Amino acid sequence: MSLDRFFSIIKDGEWHSVEELSNELGLKTSKLTKLSKYLSDHGLLKYEEEDGKIRIKPMWKLLLPESGELTERTHAESKTILATFLIPPETSIDVQSTHISNLSGVEVEVSLRIDNKIREVTIKV
Repeated sequence: MSLDRFFSIIKDGEWHSVEELSNELGLKTSKLTKLSKYLSDHGLLKYEEEDGKIRIKPMWKLLLPESGELTERTHAESKTILATFLIPPETSIDVQSTHISNLSGVEVEVSLRIDNKIREVTIKV
């Protein structure tokens, strides 16, 4: 399963059935449920266990590129950053022009896709 494909499907911010997504992604429902719980526990998704539905949280939706946005631009024009960071508790980092603050008391792993739209990210637990 490609996480890019998963996020491209849910980036619309609407509720999606885990069962329908698992069929579309060719992934067992149990694995997608486990992934959904994990992403929900870490604040990226809203997971409704009773209904078996998920949706991306609005603040993370902003980090996903629009449909075709990356393929329409030439490589030279693209300023997209793809990165994963471990941010210690109560620490801030700067990634080019984006300021990321972890205001929580625990280390967090943050994966980002930034394309000149986001200037600041704050993490609170």
